[in-house]
Amino acid sequence: MRERIEFSLGTSRFLGIFLGFLYISTLLVFFTLPIAYFLKILGSVFLGWRFSRIWALHVKRTAKNSVIAIWQDSQGRWGYKTRYGHCVKGRLKGDSFKCHWIIVLRLRLKTRTQNIIIPADALTTFQYRILCTRLNFFCDWSRIKRSQA
Repeated sequence: MRERIEFSLGTSRFLGIFLGFLYISTLLVFFTLPIAYFLKILGSVFLGWRFSRIWALHVKRTAKNSVIAIWQDSQGRWGYKTRYGHCVKGRLKGDSFKCHWIIVLRLRLKTRTQNIIIPADALTTFQYRILCTRLNFFCDWSRIKRSQA
């Protein structure tokens, strides 16, 4: 009998550096455009506001709808918990992305698909390896089910 396994997500320095580089380069490109200074200031304020929201949601995980934990129960169903306290169950889709430094889980909920970004430094090395192993098992299992149908 399998038991429920839960992964608590922490802050991510890698994702913070990546997003910071992305937004700074966007600001630099935005300021080189030949438009009025008023629009440049308005656009930079919007980009700063958007960056602070994404930073709180994905890097620091302090926003109330940030994902702070993901889990897989004994029946193989996946889910996540938000900082606000909501627990949501979903079905892991086969097009979830995994590489050495980041995982993007795609969970199919009742009304939509939720993407959960998990950088490697948001988990311990051991937890990241376990999560990668479970995802490999899910992907192999989904191919077996498709070939039998």
